[in-house]
Amino acid sequence: MDFSVDLLHTVQKDIESEILKLMKAVSVSSPSDINQSSLSKLNEAPLQNFLISIVSLYDKNVNLCKSAAVKCDQLQTEQIELQKKLIDSQNNQIKSVQKTVQSEMKSWADVARKNATQSKVLTTKTVKEAVRAVNEEEERSRNLIIYGVSEGEEDDWNNIYSTEMLNEVVKSVHEATVADGSFPNADNVYRLGKKVPDKIRPIKVEFRSSSDVDAILKHAYKLKANSELKSVYLSPDRTKEQRSAHSKLVIQMKEMITRDSSKHYFIRDNKVNCVDKR
Repeated sequence: MDFSVDLLHTVQKDIESEILKLMKAVSVSSPSDINQSSLSKLNEAPLQNFLISIVSLYDKNVNLCKSAAVKCDQLQTEQIELQKKLIDSQNNQIKSVQKTVQSEMKSWADVARKNATQSKVLTTKTVKEAVRAVNEEEERSRNLIIYGVSEGEEDDWNNIYSTEMLNEVVKSVHEATVADGSFPNADNVYRLGKKVPDKIRPIKVEFRSSSDVDAILKHAYKLKANSELKSVYLSPDRTKEQRSAHSKLVIQMKEMITRDSSKHYFIRDNKVNCVDKR
């Protein structure tokens, strides 16, 4: 017998119903008044029927309690797994912040050594900039930018603005890339900028963890094999300076492809890399 709250209520009502029948049969107003003297008023057959019903309901109740215990164990196991995932996510975020802080403070130390005479000014200004950079980098690390998703016709309000539609796009991208059966919750999904005719605005997705973004970007190449998403392009949330630097790398990569198309080119660690095609 599988446990459910509805089934528990049903068994409870059945027990109460049988007790009310017994109280009526022996002419008492309260279950506490049922005793040997009151039961002696019943003939043997009705008393046997009541006992059989009570035993049957008792058996159902015992089985229901056993099922509830199993259900509790399952819920406890699921809760432990969720807690582990939450801890892993928090650890990843902490590592990301630590890495950014270390990088920023190293840069600050280099500047301070070169400008020892201005150390008092640098101490206040540069530390504030470092903290601001850490916060911005941490926020951006949880964002994903999706390019190339059609907005539909001008009068198609749902297709242009619907959060539900945008969430479906994000879900499709996740299934086409990570494809592990899970789907991370996005805190926010929206188009960037104002609607302009003949221009497709990118979609910004704000996840709760940077690891969700990393997992999707790691498998972004799989979109080319998807007929519905082959024109979609994924990108991390870059600053204006980062976008400018990336654009230059893209131009450089295209020039390298033109000179030698026998190799496979890709951008990683802020530089153009190449390997032999398989």
